[in-house]
Amino acid sequence: MTTPPPYYGPPGGDPAGMPAAPNNTQGLVGMILGIVAIPLVCCFYLGIPLGIAGAVLGYLGLQKAKTGRATNRSQALTGVICGAVAVVLGIGLLIWAVTAGQNINWEDITNNSGN
Repeated sequence: MTTPPPYYGPPGGDPAGMPAAPNNTQGLVGMILGIVAIPLVCCFYLGIPLGIAGAVLGYLGLQKAKTGRATNRSQALTGVICGAVAVVLGIGLLIWAVTAGQNINWEDITNNSGN
């Protein structure tokens, strides 16, 4: 009869099979900022900086999703698209406001308001 080999205990250290938790924060915040930026274009042009922030964070979230560190590619893509749409709308509205403001005859408005 032979004796079994000695038991040395479980191996030390962290288990090698534990994947890191996905980091979805940038894609989620990019999506929120991009969606909120579209209606805020009309409110003192707040949509332009929010749209830029949403597009940048969405792009960073897309990069994380491509490398496998995030799982919310669609949210990040929504942030990029909505942020870009908000920036384009904001710049278009700003250009329209400047050109329409030049075409207004302010003398007629001030002269007729006293009547």
